[in-house]
Amino acid sequence: MTINPEEIALQTLSDEDIPLFEHWLNKEYIYTRFCPNGEDEKEAWLDEIRNRNGEFSFLKHFIVYHKDTKIGFGMYADCFFLKDLEEEGHDFESLYGDVTEKNHTFEIGYLIGEEEFLNKGISKIIIRKLEEEIIRLGGKEIAADPSEENIFSVKALLSNGFKKKSDGDYRKQLVKSK
Repeated sequence: MTINPEEIALQTLSDEDIPLFEHWLNKEYIYTRFCPNGEDEKEAWLDEIRNRNGEFSFLKHFIVYHKDTKIGFGMYADCFFLKDLEEEGHDFESLYGDVTEKNHTFEIGYLIGEEEFLNKGISKIIIRKLEEEIIRLGGKEIAADPSEENIFSVKALLSNGFKKKSDGDYRKQLVKSK
């Protein structure tokens, strides 16, 4: 199956998508990456999604479509707000303590939830689509924090122009600083 990038789209996550997102989180290959600290981390993801219009409104969540089929998830967060978030297993302050202004650096995250769409280059397309969204917002830098063991994600980031800052911290400059 060859994937045309024009057939991949991001649509804002809705309440009806939450059960599907939870289903994807329960898949072993996703659970080990998104919930390495177990069920508490899974519940934190679901809480974030459920409260996306309140406490977590600085995050934007998407469902990834291939044509009319829901195949994955993507998100971005303004790191200015993320750096103060306390979450088990994540030291956002050490990652993003250098972010001193709003709307500058955005962290991205993504997953392919349907196995038949794995290893088709879709992660690279999702990264580009998230980058387009962040550029529209005026963002200047994109960050991602994959585990180093997630070689597919690391390769997708590197092929999209990200540079390794340190283990689990990849950045891409969108605008040259003056």
